[in-house]
Amino acid sequence: MVEQQNNNIATYKEWELYNVLPLGWKIDLTCGSPLFGYDFCTDGKSIFNGGKRALVKSIRNGNEEAKFIDKKEENSDKIKEEPIKEEQKKQFVFPSKTVNNLARKKFQEQLLKEIKFDLIVCEIEGWDKKEYIKELKKLINSIDISDNKNKIQQPTLF
Repeated sequence: MVEQQNNNIATYKEWELYNVLPLGWKIDLTCGSPLFGYDFCTDGKSIFNGGKRALVKSIRNGNEEAKFIDKKEENSDKIKEEPIKEEQKKQFVFPSKTVNNLARKKFQEQLLKEIKFDLIVCEIEGWDKKEYIKELKKLINSIDISDNKNKIQQPTLF
Protein backbone atom coordinates (compact mmCIF):
# COMPACT_ATOMS: atom_id res chain seq x y z
CA MET A 1 0.00 0.00 0.00
CA VAL A 2 2.85 2.34 -0.89
CA GLU A 3 1.67 5.54 -2.54
CA GLN A 4 3.46 8.21 -4.56
CA GLN A 5 3.13 11.85 -3.55
CA ASN A 6 3.21 14.82 -5.94
CA ASN A 7 7.00 15.36 -5.57
CA ASN A 8 7.85 11.70 -6.38
CA ILE A 9 8.47 10.70 -2.74
CA ALA A 10 6.94 7.37 -1.85
CA THR A 11 4.84 7.21 1.30
CA TYR A 12 3.28 4.56 3.48
CA LYS A 13 0.21 5.88 5.25
CA GLU A 14 1.45 9.37 6.27
CA TRP A 15 5.18 8.54 6.52
CA GLU A 16 7.71 9.22 3.78
CA LEU A 17 9.79 6.24 2.64
CA TYR A 18 13.55 6.61 2.27
CA ASN A 19 16.03 4.14 0.82
CA VAL A 20 18.84 5.58 2.95
CA LEU A 21 18.94 7.48 6.23
CA PRO A 22 18.98 11.28 5.69
CA LEU A 23 21.94 13.13 7.17
CA GLY A 24 21.33 14.21 10.76
CA TRP A 25 18.52 11.72 11.26
CA LYS A 26 18.62 8.73 13.60
CA ILE A 27 16.98 5.33 13.64
CA ASP A 28 14.20 5.26 16.25
CA LEU A 29 14.36 1.87 17.94
CA THR A 30 11.70 2.72 20.53
CA CYS A 31 8.88 1.45 18.35
CA GLY A 32 8.34 -1.21 15.76
CA SER A 33 7.77 -0.51 12.12
CA PRO A 34 4.41 -1.06 10.45
CA LEU A 35 6.16 -1.93 7.16
CA PHE A 36 8.41 -4.98 6.72
CA GLY A 37 12.02 -4.14 5.91
CA TYR A 38 11.76 -0.57 7.17
CA ASP A 39 12.60 1.16 10.46
CA PHE A 40 11.29 4.42 11.84
CA CYS A 41 13.71 7.31 11.70
CA THR A 42 13.45 10.77 13.22
CA ASP A 43 15.14 14.11 12.84
CA GLY A 44 15.81 14.20 16.58
CA LYS A 45 12.98 16.55 17.50
CA SER A 46 9.70 15.69 19.15
CA ILE A 47 6.75 15.48 16.79
CA PHE A 48 5.00 17.90 19.15
CA ASN A 49 7.71 20.49 18.44
CA GLY A 50 7.68 20.19 14.67
CA GLY A 51 9.86 17.11 14.41
CA LYS A 52 9.53 14.73 11.50
CA ARG A 53 9.29 10.94 11.31
CA ALA A 54 9.73 8.74 8.30
CA LEU A 55 10.42 5.14 7.34
CA VAL A 56 13.85 4.12 6.08
CA LYS A 57 14.97 0.80 4.61
CA SER A 58 16.35 -1.28 7.43
CA ILE A 59 20.13 -1.54 7.62
CA ARG A 60 19.65 -4.93 9.22
CA ASN A 61 18.19 -6.23 5.95
CA GLY A 62 21.32 -5.69 3.86
CA ASN A 63 21.09 -1.97 3.14
CA GLU A 64 24.69 -1.39 4.34
CA GLU A 65 26.03 0.16 1.14
CA ALA A 66 24.43 3.56 1.74
CA LYS A 67 23.56 4.66 5.24
CA PHE A 68 23.19 8.40 4.65
CA ILE A 69 21.93 10.69 1.92
CA ASP A 70 22.89 14.33 1.64
CA LYS A 71 19.84 16.47 0.99
CA LYS A 72 21.41 19.84 0.32
CA GLU A 73 18.11 21.72 0.30
CA GLU A 74 17.08 20.34 3.72
CA ASN A 75 20.44 19.87 5.46
CA SER A 76 22.51 22.81 4.23
CA ASP A 77 22.45 24.49 7.66
CA LYS A 78 23.27 21.32 9.59
CA ILE A 79 26.81 20.36 10.56
CA LYS A 80 27.99 17.09 9.08
CA GLU A 81 29.07 14.57 11.68
CA GLU A 82 32.39 12.80 11.29
CA PRO A 83 32.20 9.00 11.31
CA ILE A 84 33.41 7.26 14.46
CA LYS A 85 36.87 5.78 14.00
CA GLU A 86 37.64 2.18 14.90
CA GLU A 87 40.05 3.36 17.62
CA GLN A 88 37.29 5.30 19.34
CA LYS A 89 34.97 2.30 19.24
CA LYS A 90 37.58 0.08 20.89
CA GLN A 91 38.18 2.55 23.74
CA PHE A 92 34.67 2.14 25.15
CA VAL A 93 34.57 -0.27 28.08
CA PHE A 94 31.20 -1.41 29.37
CA PRO A 95 30.96 -0.60 33.11
CA SER A 96 30.00 -4.14 34.09
CA LYS A 97 31.16 -3.82 37.71
CA THR A 98 29.03 -0.69 38.22
CA VAL A 99 26.01 -2.32 36.58
CA ASN A 100 26.50 -5.47 38.67
CA ASN A 101 26.78 -3.43 41.90
CA LEU A 102 23.58 -1.57 41.03
CA ALA A 103 21.77 -4.85 40.35
CA ARG A 104 23.00 -6.27 43.67
CA LYS A 105 21.84 -3.20 45.60
CA LYS A 106 18.41 -3.42 43.99
CA PHE A 107 18.22 -7.13 44.84
CA GLN A 108 19.28 -6.46 48.44
CA GLU A 109 16.64 -3.75 48.74
CA GLN A 110 13.96 -6.13 47.44
CA LEU A 111 15.16 -8.88 49.78
CA LEU A 112 15.02 -6.51 52.76
CA LYS A 113 11.45 -5.52 51.84
CA GLU A 114 10.46 -9.20 51.75
CA ILE A 115 12.08 -9.87 55.14
CA LYS A 116 10.35 -6.84 56.69
CA PHE A 117 7.04 -8.07 55.30
CA ASP A 118 7.64 -11.53 56.79
CA LEU A 119 8.44 -9.92 60.15
CA ILE A 120 5.12 -8.06 60.04
CA VAL A 121 3.36 -11.37 59.31
CA CYS A 122 5.19 -12.93 62.27
CA GLU A 123 4.00 -10.07 64.49
CA ILE A 124 0.38 -10.38 63.29
CA GLU A 125 0.30 -14.16 63.67
CA GLY A 126 2.09 -14.05 67.02
CA TRP A 127 5.10 -16.06 65.83
CA ASP A 128 8.63 -15.64 67.18
CA LYS A 129 10.54 -13.10 65.07
CA LYS A 130 13.89 -14.18 66.51
CA GLU A 131 13.34 -17.74 65.33
CA TYR A 132 12.68 -16.46 61.80
CA ILE A 133 15.87 -14.36 61.85
CA LYS A 134 17.86 -17.36 63.17
CA GLU A 135 16.58 -19.46 60.28
CA LEU A 136 17.67 -16.80 57.79
CA LYS A 137 21.13 -16.56 59.38
CA LYS A 138 21.47 -20.32 59.28
CA LEU A 139 20.52 -20.35 55.61
CA ILE A 140 23.05 -17.63 54.73
CA ASN A 141 25.79 -19.28 56.80
CA SER A 142 25.20 -22.58 55.00
CA ILE A 143 26.78 -21.14 51.85
CA ASP A 144 30.25 -22.67 51.53
CA ILE A 145 32.62 -20.32 49.69
CA SER A 146 35.87 -21.98 50.76
CA ASP A 147 36.58 -23.74 47.44
CA ASN A 148 35.16 -20.94 45.23
CA LYS A 149 32.49 -23.22 43.83
CA ASN A 150 29.73 -21.51 45.82
CA LYS A 151 28.24 -24.77 47.02
CA ILE A 152 25.03 -24.29 48.93
CA GLN A 153 23.95 -26.90 51.40
CA GLN A 154 20.22 -26.99 51.12
CA PRO A 155 18.72 -27.00 54.59
CA THR A 156 15.99 -29.46 55.34
CA LEU A 157 12.79 -27.48 55.41
CA PHE A 158 10.54 -30.15 56.89
